[in-house]
Amino acid sequence: MGLDELEAFLRKKGAAELITEIGTGTATFNALVDAVAVSGSTVSSRLSEGVERNVFTVSHRPTEHGTEKRYELTILGRRVYDWAVQTEFERKVRELRRIRQERETAFEQLVGKINRDMEIRKMVVDVDPLVDEDVELPEGTSVVQKEPSEEALREAHFERMEESLEPITDDQSEENSE
Repeated sequence: MGLDELEAFLRKKGAAELITEIGTGTATFNALVDAVAVSGSTVSSRLSEGVERNVFTVSHRPTEHGTEKRYELTILGRRVYDWAVQTEFERKVRELRRIRQERETAFEQLVGKINRDMEIRKMVVDVDPLVDEDVELPEGTSVVQKEPSEEALREAHFERMEESLEPITDDQSEENSE
């Protein structure tokens, strides 16, 4: 393969990233799809093209569910990978993946908060709202429920405590002494 052909391959979407993801080991198709920010069909195309251009080799390994294809770099692929490491391209690809994962996590948190908010709003929404109706409220009343003051909360707590007390009668004290 000539230099122009290699350069054309490396400039294709996802090709150089696949080389850095395979690195010095091997990788499965699914692992590469998860690691690279291109579609599964693009990964498949780049792997096929890379095998044709002698950048990747494919090996088949038996698994519990059949055989598994594993991709590994050829001598040419390892030379490209070594240059990727020396020029810090490999580090940038890994940094980009980390940032993508952080973005996905933040996005999932955002969606979770929106869903939670929408569920709360559904619970709070009046099932039969008075739309376009004049409602006369007594003076001093509010549609929004007011929180009781601390003193009112203390008094209510004290009243509940007193309600739960049972007076001691002479009958009970006689039973306990026996």
